[in-house]
Order: sequence, then structure tokens, then C-alpha cells
Amino acid sequence: MTIFMLDFGTWLQGILFILTVYHISAYIFTKDKSFGLYAIYLFLVLVYLIPKTPNHFKENLLSNHREFFNAINWIIQIWYWIIYALFSLYFLSIESKNSLLYNKIIRYLIYTAFISTLFFLIDFVYYNNTYISFYFIFFFTPISLLFISVFFYIIYKYKDPINSFYAVGLGSFILFSIISLYFSYNNPNTFLTPHIKPISFFKIGVLIEATVLSIGLGYKYHIYRKEKESFNQQLIVQLQKNEKLKDLLNEQLSEQVEMFQIEQLETAYKNEINELKLSSLLSQMNPHFIFNALNSIKLFVIDNDKTKSTLYLNKFSKLIRKILDAPKVKKVSLADEIASMKLYMSLENIRFSNQIDFDVQVANNVDLYSIKIPSLVLQPFIENAIWYGLSSKKNNKKIRMSISRKEKNSLIISIEDNGIGREKAIKINAKKSINREHNGLHLSKERLQNFYKGFKNKYLLVYTDLIDNKGKVIGTKVSLQLPLI
Repeated sequence: MTIFMLDFGTWLQGILFILTVYHISAYIFTKDKSFGLYAIYLFLVLVYLIPKTPNHFKENLLSNHREFFNAINWIIQIWYWIIYALFSLYFLSIESKNSLLYNKIIRYLIYTAFISTLFFLIDFVYYNNTYISFYFIFFFTPISLLFISVFFYIIYKYKDPINSFYAVGLGSFILFSIISLYFSYNNPNTFLTPHIKPISFFKIGVLIEATVLSIGLGYKYHIYRKEKESFNQQLIVQLQKNEKLKDLLNEQLSEQVEMFQIEQLETAYKNEINELKLSSLLSQMNPHFIFNALNSIKLFVIDNDKTKSTLYLNKFSKLIRKILDAPKVKKVSLADEIASMKLYMSLENIRFSNQIDFDVQVANNVDLYSIKIPSLVLQPFIENAIWYGLSSKKNNKKIRMSISRKEKNSLIISIEDNGIGREKAIKINAKKSINREHNGLHLSKERLQNFYKGFKNKYLLVYTDLIDNKGKVIGTKVSLQLPLI
């Protein structure tokens, strides 16, 4: 039995070393923190077991480093428990299930690591490692066992196929660790202890736990790959649907344009022609905007950033829905228009690495829900500010939209950018081989003119160059004065 336990300890060290290398390799390949943290944990356990496994390697190593291993005997157990707790956070995906609990656990682990390490250093320097064993047995271990109940609570509350691996692995490790600790200080004459040393129970627990959780990590990665493949497939299907939708819109647009070229002088169809122009603008925006937005979202998918991918896909689908509904909806509330512009800016901002600071300021006396304006009528003005004012600027890019009431019966919407100014933008645009057209601005003017046709006052549109104290152009301001009655 004794020979078997000697061989078992040596075999266990070999297994732990192989698993450590495997999990390091898995972390490098997948960038999953679960693999990296578990590799660190296994390595610390391996170091802890070196002086407790009788073999030639141990004897040679201890002949020169016995004091070092004696000194770190207790603190290394604290460290691998803390690393194991960190691993548990990522293995059980606690942050996505309960972010508040995740942050509390992180703070607890930081405080515990700091206090334990400080206690160890003071005890090592001033008391020759006299009290660290009492700290570990009577303070750290009871609190850690109580803390572990949090993970079992999470397993119980949030059902997940991966939970069973964790429960079996950790349960086995705790059980055999407690047995080992018990027999270390209470060694009754049983049929086991004369043949098996207390540390052997700990080694059995380590072997079971390492085996089960290594399988669990492999299973978790298998699930992750399946989800990623499913997500990529859904994205491809969505892109194909979007391409078909774009072709259908272009085909319908071509047919409508032909029809209205024949009847373009008929005043009876004037309103319908304006709506078709809106459809034309939106279908022109789709190829550029949709391609750029999806390309940016694709980078998040490639980088395995599920949170950002999902977030921007949701925003993208909402904006596409608004674009497709715009020709049917003649007017929307000012609140809905502002929400659409924020959505549009958040997607445009992906390509600018979120360098554009977009701010909306609304005066207190403006009721955003009662005031109605044409849907997506502000988009061309914001797009113009981006492409002509800010695209050639390197940093500090800002767009500010302010909404106020000038008088009782009029509304002022100002779109202000800190770009290069109109004159410089015209010169830069003239040098480009392909110039962006102003169809969107022209159409917005026609829609505003038609929308406020029955009002007492007409709408006013004013462009202003912003000048600093030295006479230098520091941006452009577009002011829309809209009648309310």
C-alpha cells in the first residue's frame, strides 16, 4: 500500500503538470480566462505537493530549498484557493448572471488576498511563521467554506449544464481536503491511517477535481464553439435576407422611377413623388451605411465580443426597421426622431472608434411628444456634419443638437459641429474622385416645405460658420426654425 501511495503521488504530479501545460495552451488558443486561471491553480497545487511527495526529485530539490517550501506551505494554499475562486467566477459565468454579486466577490477576493499575504509577510519576518497555520485553519478555512456556499447557491439558482461538473469537482476536493486536514491533527487508530498519510486524501481530492473540471472546461468550450457557429450561421442568413431586400427595394424603386418620369408633371402625384424620393434616399443609404455597420459588427464577432455584437445588432435592426417604415410614416414625435438620430449616431460612431461626441440638449419648455415632424428628416443634416465637417478631422470631434422654442409658435433645432468648416470641406471634396451628393439635404428641404405648407409661417433653414476670436473657422451650425401652428 505504501509503495502504491508513493507511485500515486509521483503520477499525480505528472498528471498535474500535463494538465497545467494543456490549460495554458488552451488559454493561448481561446483567450478564455477560465483556462488561464485553472492553469495557475493547478501549478500552485503542484508546487504545494512537491515537498509532500516522496521521490528523488523532491529529495534533490529540498536539499537546497527546504526552508523556502516550509515557509510557503500555508500561504500557497491560500493563494490557490483565491485563484480557484476567480476561476469559478469565469467558469460559472457569474458576471452575466448577476453582475452585482460578481463585483462583490471580486472585492472580497482582493481584500482576502491582500490581508492574507500581509499577515504571512509579518509572521514570516517577525515571528518565523509561527501563526500562519492558525490563521489558515481557524480563520481562512472556515470563512472560505462559508464563501464556497455562494457558488453552490449560484449553481442551484441558475441552471446550467456546466454546473454538474463544478459541483462534483469542487465537492470532491472539499471533502477530501477536510478529511486530510482532520487526520493531520487527529490521527485515531483506524484501518486507513497506518497505511495512508493524511496528505494522500488531499491528493485523491485533487486528482478527482482536476479530472472532472478539465472535462468540464472542454465541454464548456464545445458549447461555446456550437454557439459561435450558430451565431455565424444566423448572421449569414440575415445578411442574405438583407441583400434580397435591398435588391427588391432597388427593383421596386426602378419601376416607380420609370412610372413617375412619365407623369412627373402631374401635380396630383406630388406628395407621392416626395415619399418615393425618401425611399430612394434610404435605399441609397443602405448599401453604404449597412455595409459599414455590418462590417464593424463583424469585427466584434471575430473578436468573440458577444456583448458588443448583440448590442449593435439590436441597434442595427431597430434602425433598419425605422428606415423601412419611414416612407409609410409621414410624421413622428420629436422624441422619436431624437431617439432615431441617437441610434443612427451610435452605429455611425462604430467606424470612428466612438471618437464623435454626440450630445442632445432640450429646453425645459419643449414638449418632445406633442411636437410632430417628418420622420428621419434630421438624418441628412447629421450625416452632412459627419462627412463634411468631421471626417477630415483627426480628433476632438463633436456634434451638438439643441432644441428650444424661440417664440410661442416656433421651434429652433440647431445642429452644430466643430469640424473644418464649409469652405475647407468644399475644397477637400472637390479633390476627391467620387463626391458625395447632397440628395438627402435637398429632399429634406422639399419634405419640410411640403409638411409645413398649410402652416401660417414657413420653415427657415440657416447655415452659419462658427468663428473664434482670431477669425478662424471652428465649425458649422445648421439652424432649423419650424412653425408650430
